[in-house]
Amino acid sequence: MSVRIGSFELKSRVYVPPMAGVTDIVFRNIVRQVDPNCLLSTEMVSSRGLMYRKECHIMDLAPDEHPIGIQIFGHEPDVMAQAAQMAEARGADFVDINMGCPVPKITKGKDGCALMREPELAREIISTIKSAINIPVTVKFRLGWDDSSRNAVEFGEMVEAAGASLVTVHGRTRAQLYSGKADWSFIAKVKKALSIPVFGNGDVFEAEDAARLLEVTGCDGVAVARGTLGNPWLIPRITRFLDDGIMTEAPDDIDRITVAFKHCLGLVQYKGLRIGTSESRRHMTHYTKGISGGAVFRNRLTQISSVEDAMNILADLAEHVQGPSGRQRFLLAVENAYLEYCKHPGKGAGDRKDSIKTPVDVHAVAPVAVP
Repeated sequence: MSVRIGSFELKSRVYVPPMAGVTDIVFRNIVRQVDPNCLLSTEMVSSRGLMYRKECHIMDLAPDEHPIGIQIFGHEPDVMAQAAQMAEARGADFVDINMGCPVPKITKGKDGCALMREPELAREIISTIKSAINIPVTVKFRLGWDDSSRNAVEFGEMVEAAGASLVTVHGRTRAQLYSGKADWSFIAKVKKALSIPVFGNGDVFEAEDAARLLEVTGCDGVAVARGTLGNPWLIPRITRFLDDGIMTEAPDDIDRITVAFKHCLGLVQYKGLRIGTSESRRHMTHYTKGISGGAVFRNRLTQISSVEDAMNILADLAEHVQGPSGRQRFLLAVENAYLEYCKHPGKGAGDRKDSIKTPVDVHAVAPVAVP
């Protein structure tokens, strides 16, 4: 089943939506190595912030990561339109509008999911952006603000009428944040009401979850976010399972450890030592979850201050998993990784305090899908 966004046809029914502190160019490069066709988007970008600092590294795109969208947030139609034009100029294939982020820092300013409480303003934002750019506009939203105001169906109908080419619906309300269970049955109501493609989002951690979500909702595709943390291989596994009914094998522990190191190396080379090591700690703990006896090594990984620290700890973990041959296999992969990452996609941003900045505090909370 093919899915179209505006004038272009997707080759995959899997979408990796924006996640603050996660879907940067380094993460997306890893995703593209395992799945060349899934739909991707950047972390969300503040439209108002772009008016003051136009060279936003969150909008950095690599030439080989298309199809790729840039997600923007805000509540001022004209400012949002200018931000959308900047996203188009940076090479985005589509502009995604965030109308679902539940984080108080975002919603208190009428942004994110707060727009579901002001549908007329949301309509104006979408139509203004639509008339300002030549690429498709998509929207991500939730079921509603809380259980007493689940307006996703009416909101989705408005979004379509305003000119959106695709919507992604997270099966929780703003009040739920990321707790509780996603209500796929309500996503199904949105899908039934709309004629544009609908991607369902929420509680997809295995390929079987994706298949069940599509069966329950009738959606055109599935958006998988938190399930990809430390597990980018979930994306091609979902694609193969949906397309062919085949469950491919998960990578072994040494492969996971190797990609954990590559992620750390990429972050340090792109964002600089201080920011890169800080962000990589969380990612490496995700990659190593589930490895027998890995807890002590994960604790050590949270203390790293250099790529060499990460390499040594992960080498110890590889030896713990597979003996001396595991260490040797890992260190050979490290050698190849240095050769591979000597020319990293995008322009590194160094260690300036304002070099890479997400709109939410990614150190205070675990990585979460936004929205």
